[in-house]
Amino acid sequence: MWEDEAPRGSSALARLAHEGVSLWLDGVGRRSLADGTLTRWAAHAPVNGVLLSLGVLAHEVRAGHADPSRERGAGGPGGRPADDAVQALYYEGARRACDALWTRFARTRGAEGRVTVELDPRVADDARATVDRARAAAREVNRPSLLVGVSATAAGLTAISDCVAEGIGVNARHITSPARYAEVTEACFEGLERAVALGRPVAGYHAVATFEAARMEAAVDRFLDSAGGDGAPLAGRTAQALARAAYQLYDGQLGSARWRRLRSFGASPQRLVWAAGDAPGSALAVRQVEDLVAWSTVHVLPAPTLDALTRSGRLRGDTLSGESGAAQLVLSGLRRAGVDIERTGAELARTLRERGLESRLEAAAAVRDCWDATGGDRLSARPAEDAGRRVRRPDRGAGPGAR
Repeated sequence: MWEDEAPRGSSALARLAHEGVSLWLDGVGRRSLADGTLTRWAAHAPVNGVLLSLGVLAHEVRAGHADPSRERGAGGPGGRPADDAVQALYYEGARRACDALWTRFARTRGAEGRVTVELDPRVADDARATVDRARAAAREVNRPSLLVGVSATAAGLTAISDCVAEGIGVNARHITSPARYAEVTEACFEGLERAVALGRPVAGYHAVATFEAARMEAAVDRFLDSAGGDGAPLAGRTAQALARAAYQLYDGQLGSARWRRLRSFGASPQRLVWAAGDAPGSALAVRQVEDLVAWSTVHVLPAPTLDALTRSGRLRGDTLSGESGAAQLVLSGLRRAGVDIERTGAELARTLRERGLESRLEAAAAVRDCWDATGGDRLSARPAEDAGRRVRRPDRGAGPGAR
């Protein structure tokens, strides 16, 4: 955290900043960009990054806050298919978000001010199609602060490595176990090493890895509640145990000779991001932030949880570093209680991809309904770009006003 960016008005937010924890805002839509909500949070919290939401976009189209017939490149009745219009609206929002956080991005030399967009989950198991969509997103948004969200499926690992090798910023998403996090880290290392071997600069590259610790805890607690038996005392402890195990891996990679070599070429370390759970603004959501605190990590939180954290958060310092032994005790206990972390995580990741697809389809349906209401023809959705199409790389130096 930079000294002139210390948060004001909340001791909890100040303590997070002093512990090296960054806050990103989840669920950002066009209204929060237009009405100054993001700007206010960036000044107060500060919010250092955002996750742009397709679900919010769907609601905004329904409510009339986003008109697909008026936005540049969004198509219209009788023109481009509805899914293309969704993509154009979404990328326009991403450009606005990048521009809103541009000062922070420039001041921190790219460490903060990042904006994540989601890729179509229908290509999550197709590495080549995922990379093509990532290239298209980078080209269309045309901002160096963009991160492309890539689901960490088996195919996604290949896509992550390829994107890193090309210098496309990546947010590896839907990570649900330390083992999968280790595979994501390996993919990023491989991509960086390929870039170095090809003589490509890596100094401007940035990647994060989003770990679903909170949602994993909810899934494990449901299992423990239904199973009964000796696992009950472990309820509410999964998120911290998983985060501690993942942070040990993160800490270990920074001490490796392999990383020191990449660092000598100017590479920046990948950061761990803790995704929020499904109870925004609750005491549980606040507790899970308090439990997951360590240097150079990120919490991505919806506005209700940021509000609740501002009011009632109580930080107790670093809770993850040097706690791998405690983590293994909890994880071993969960295994004895019948919890299969890998299988539970795979089911959760699949559910999250299904949610992403539902949001995308809902946004396309909202666009079609909007066109119908203005006398247009009903159009069926199709993927936003042809998965096999190759696209040009963006100008990586583009900033506000570039497009």
